[in-house]
Amino acid sequence: MAAKVGYRMEPGTMVWRDAVQSLWRRRLLIGACTLLGVAGAFAFALPQTARWTATSEILVGPAVPPALLDLPAGLDKTGPLGMDLPAETQARVVASPSTMRVVAARLGLSVADDEVQKMSAATRVKAVTDNSYIITTDGSSAEEAVRRANTIAGVYLEQRRAAAQSVLATLAAQNEQRATTTASQAAGLQRSIDNALSRSQDGLASSLRDKQVDLRTSSVDFKDKAKALREAADSAGSTSKLVTPASPEAVTVSPNITRDVSVGAVLGFVLGIALALGSTHLSPFVATRDEAARSAGAPVLTASTTGRRWWHRTARKLDLSELTALGTEVVSAIARRGYTEDGEGAVLVVSASPSPNADGVALAMACATAREGRRTVLVFADVRGPRPDVELGRDAPANPDGLVNLVGEPAHSRSDKARKLLVPGPAPDLQLLMPGSGDEQALTVAPALVPGIVTELRGSAEALVVHGPAADRNHGVAPLAAAVDGCVLVVQCGHDRQSRVSRLCASLEFAGAPVLGVVLIGAHRDDETLGIPVDANGHLLESVRQ
Repeated sequence: MAAKVGYRMEPGTMVWRDAVQSLWRRRLLIGACTLLGVAGAFAFALPQTARWTATSEILVGPAVPPALLDLPAGLDKTGPLGMDLPAETQARVVASPSTMRVVAARLGLSVADDEVQKMSAATRVKAVTDNSYIITTDGSSAEEAVRRANTIAGVYLEQRRAAAQSVLATLAAQNEQRATTTASQAAGLQRSIDNALSRSQDGLASSLRDKQVDLRTSSVDFKDKAKALREAADSAGSTSKLVTPASPEAVTVSPNITRDVSVGAVLGFVLGIALALGSTHLSPFVATRDEAARSAGAPVLTASTTGRRWWHRTARKLDLSELTALGTEVVSAIARRGYTEDGEGAVLVVSASPSPNADGVALAMACATAREGRRTVLVFADVRGPRPDVELGRDAPANPDGLVNLVGEPAHSRSDKARKLLVPGPAPDLQLLMPGSGDEQALTVAPALVPGIVTELRGSAEALVVHGPAADRNHGVAPLAAAVDGCVLVVQCGHDRQSRVSRLCASLEFAGAPVLGVVLIGAHRDDETLGIPVDANGHLLESVRQ
């Protein structure tokens, strides 16, 4: 066996190609979503008042070494004296109205409550670490924003320094007071020592001397600590500083129309792609030739790319020239595939849902067969649907009787009556059996007469075409399928559900009338699929191969 030569696509190539094709078919949706995103960005950006945003960063350290305050070494993160205060609390203090009131006074702005609240709302402080804070504020100009950001940082650092100096001064005064008290107590013990010595109480005198030494030592310690606190107060807050001052070069302005429009366009484009992919993979309707072929388990014989309306899923009625072209292609495809012997046999034309073009396709197929010189009979078995728009022959009556009128006819004479009801069609060698008219009971029984009538007409006609009702009608097409050799399924792209098409094809197959092919109405112009039923591995289905 000779080896196959040709290009073989990787398994993922088909998936990506189908995805790209589906996006291209829905390019109008993607473009509309992109324009919607751009319009939304404009609507968001244009009404806003221009504002400038500046950012500064401060580094906060302990006011004094923790050892000087007899504090553990782990409690030196935040707070004016290294006290363990949460960083988020400090961030709230920076943006608080009390701090903003001082800032407003420093900048010469109004200190009214409303203005202070607005300034506080326009200031954001983020604790990067326990000792680093980023201050972001808005202003009416770049210079104003820079001044505000740097002033807020400076005011907060000054408040920390002033609070530390105040606390250190208080602690120093307390230690000086303790030094004075202990010194006076030590001086008072000297008289008790002298009295003890005069009474020869050496032991008591020695004990009092030891206590006097301890008091004098404590007094000296309190004095040294007070001196250290005074010196620390002079350098309080030296470890806290403005490490990154705000500058005009780093100021950002909002709204930035270019940025906002770009973001809106990107978001709209992504939304459009998501909607396009979602509508493609989640939609239950037939959208492409391949989907129609997979649902029906039969190839797409021909397809019409006109008549599709974006505001309505149902396609409009096609022109006579388009229907003629579709019918001719279907008859040629059936003959090429050898579905019927020498192009002869009975074919049922049925649609998955009511279609304004199913009867036209059946008529075009019958006309194409008759033009080839074969005696053809077209039976309109959709007795509940709209009356077919057919141009009858010269000798045909205006409203001829038809299939429904055969219900009251005895069985032995029904076939002869059916032949008498045949009227000439728009093409030579074509005769038509119209639906006729009758009561509800006659409309219900009429489709069941088709198998017998088709069997009787086979002897006088070389080809029969039966137009059946849509599959979603109350009365199915199973009785009609039993009378024909195969079916041609008319599918409306974007309207018929894939599950409905599959169920219809399964019921026709069970009734003995396999689907010979599909006529797809309303296919997209950019649909490049072939309409050949394949399995999950990309192999042709066995039924089609046979």
